[in-house]
Amino acid sequence: MDITETSVTRDRGTQELERNQQRNWETVLQCIGLRAQPMHMVTKVETADLDYFEFGEMYTGQHRVWSFAFTVEHSNVFLHNKDPLFYLEESFDRVPVITGLNETARFILPIFYTAGAIKNIYFKLERISVNN
Repeated sequence: MDITETSVTRDRGTQELERNQQRNWETVLQCIGLRAQPMHMVTKVETADLDYFEFGEMYTGQHRVWSFAFTVEHSNVFLHNKDPLFYLEESFDRVPVITGLNETARFILPIFYTAGAIKNIYFKLERISVNN
């Protein structure tokens, strides 16, 4: 899915692409925001071989990938039964998004899937320590 932050919040007739990219960005922020306030959000877009990522087996070859790094104020906010990403994955699973933008992969349905052969979004936990 094309999740480009464009800051376009109104489609003035000529910015439909940018508005829909921003809508997907807003969807990502809202899904994270169900349990935490994302801080220090960094976005990177690259074309890469999907064999080096953890998407479902339906997605292979070279495609455009959006990756995000963000922090949250409270540790373990997404924790459930020893799974530190459980509630984050639950918040994203089967959430509608807009496709047909600048993504290169094709999706069966315009929905985030967090598991299975059609998994099109995944999360990695990287802990950082802050020294005061």
